[in-house]
Order: sequence, then C-alpha cells, then structure tokens
Amino acid sequence: LRGRERRLLKKIDDAIERIERGVFGICEKCGAEIDIRRLEVRPVTTLCIDCKMEQEEEEKLTEI
Repeated sequence: LRGRERRLLKKIDDAIERIERGVFGICEKCGAEIDIRRLEVRPVTTLCIDCKMEQEEEEKLTEI
C-alpha cells in the first residue's frame, strides 16, 4: 500500500508542476487538450483518452 501511495503522491506532485508550467491538461504524447471529464475523473492523467487507449493496446501486444 505504501508503494502505491508513494506513486500517487509523485503523480500529484507532477500534476502540480504541470500546472505551474502551464501544460496541465495537455496530452504529453500528441499535444491535444485532455477532455475535462477525463481530468475530473483522473486529475493526474498525462494522456488523452485516445493516446491512453493506444498505449494500453500496445501493452497488451507486448505481454503476449
């Protein structure tokens, strides 16, 4: 549990840094604006839904 909490705190710190740099809510892969509904559900996200789905598909392929 501590490791999980530590990773979440790191993600929160990273999100605060992105706010300070003025890039919060911008997908770090494609540069598109991340939908506000996604940010409301997962404020620490760094990928838009399309890039996240693509990443998950790639992960599935490499697991096989």
